[in-house]
Amino acid sequence: MGSFFTSTQIYNPNLLDREQFINFFCEEMKKNGYVTSNSDESEVSYILRFSDECKWVTLASEAYEQGNQLSQSDTGRIAKMLKTVCINTTVIDSDCATLDLYDKSGKRKDSLIMGRADDYFGDDIPEPIESVWSPLLEKGYSWRQLLDVQNGDYVFVEEGLSEIAPIIGIAKNNIVFTAEDAKENDNSTVILDFKIARPAIIMSRAGKEIKPPKSITLNAAFKQIIGKALEPFGFKVIKGRHPYIVRVINNEILHIITFRTESPDYSEGDKALAIMGGIATVYRKKITLDQSPIQNYIWFNYMFDFYEALTDERDANILGQLFKSCYHSDKPESLISAMNIGTENLIKYVLPVMDKINDIDSSLDYMRKFKKPCNYVQCTKICTYYPDEDEAFLYFLSKYWQNEQPDFLSKFSNDADFHEWVTVEIEKRKTENQKILKALDLIKM
Repeated sequence: MGSFFTSTQIYNPNLLDREQFINFFCEEMKKNGYVTSNSDESEVSYILRFSDECKWVTLASEAYEQGNQLSQSDTGRIAKMLKTVCINTTVIDSDCATLDLYDKSGKRKDSLIMGRADDYFGDDIPEPIESVWSPLLEKGYSWRQLLDVQNGDYVFVEEGLSEIAPIIGIAKNNIVFTAEDAKENDNSTVILDFKIARPAIIMSRAGKEIKPPKSITLNAAFKQIIGKALEPFGFKVIKGRHPYIVRVINNEILHIITFRTESPDYSEGDKALAIMGGIATVYRKKITLDQSPIQNYIWFNYMFDFYEALTDERDANILGQLFKSCYHSDKPESLISAMNIGTENLIKYVLPVMDKINDIDSSLDYMRKFKKPCNYVQCTKICTYYPDEDEAFLYFLSKYWQNEQPDFLSKFSNDADFHEWVTVEIEKRKTENQKILKALDLIKM
C-alpha cells in the first residue's frame, strides 16, 4: 500500500546553500510577522530538507498530515513570500498524485496530474501547460519525456514521482519526503519553529496597557499540563521536539505517554488529539524517542485500550472520550480544557495498568494482551527477519516462559551458537539503549 502525503518544493534559483537559505527563509518569515522560537512556543513549524545542489528545497510540516488544504495555502504564501516558484505535491491515493505549481505572485498557475485520477477529477483531465513547466526542465530532458513519465502506469504513484523529479531538477528522495521521515540526527533536514511576533506592550487610545492575547501550542500544552501532572508519578518530559513523557522502571522498562492528532468532529472543534500510552524496553532494537509518535505508532495504544483492560463494564460515552478530544484552535482555554480532561483520564485509566508493568514477565503480558509485536511467529523467525520494532527478546529473559519451554524457545535452549548470539545481542541492545536514556536524562548510570 502506498503512502498519502503532501509537501512543498521551493525553487532555489540562486543556489543558496543551506545556511543562506535558512537565514533568507527566517528573514522573510519575520517580515511576515513570525519570529523564530523554541518548539514549546512554536505556533508554526516547518521541516526543510536539502539536496546536495540545493536547486529545490523541500518543505514539510506535521500540521499537513490530515489533508492538503493548509499545505496548498502555505505553498502559495511561501511562493509569494520568497518570490519564487513552488510546487505543492500531494499523493491523494496510492496511484494518484497532483503537482500544483504556484508562481511568484502566490497564484496557482497549473497542475500536473499523475496516475489513475478519473475517480477524483473525472474523465476530462487537462494536460499540463508546456509554457509553465518547460522553464523548469533540466538540461538533457524534453517536454515529451516529462509527459511520458506523467502518463506512465505505476503500482504506487511514488514511483512516478521519483521518475519525474530529476526531469525538473528535484532530488528523487525529496519529492516523496514527509514530516514523518524527519529524524533529528539527519544532516540534510532542519526544523524551524516560529511564533507570532506580538508586541510586549500594546497601548489603547486612552493610554492604558492592553495585554496581547495569550496562546499556547499543542506541544506546549501537552508538556506543561500533562507533564506537570504526571511528575509526582515519576514521569519526566524528555528533551527534544517530540512530545514524550516517560518514566523508566529498573533502568529497563519505559512507560511512555504521548499524543497524535486526529480528524476533528467539527461540531465540537476544528482540531482534535488522541492521548496515547505505551510500553517499551531496552531490549528492543533501538529506543527511538528522536522520532515522532507517528513513526513510533507501533508502541502505542489509545486510552480506551487501557480502559478496556481494566473493566468488562464498558461505557460508550467514556470510550468515545478516551478515543480523542476535540478543541477550538482559536481558543486556548478549549485546548487547556482538553488537556486537563486528558490528564484525569490518564491517571484514572492508564496509570493503573502501567503501574503493574514493572518487570520482564509483566511487560510480556502487556505485549501479548495489547497485541504488540512480540509473538511466537516473530520469535521463531527473529534471526531471519530481525524486525526493528520487536520486543521478542523478552521471551528469552522471562523465567516463566523458559520454565514453560514451549517449542519456539527450544532453539535457545538447545543450540549453543544461537544461545550465545541471543545473549550477546541482548546485552548489546541494553547497553546502547541505556546510553540513549542517560543522554535524555531519564536514568543515571
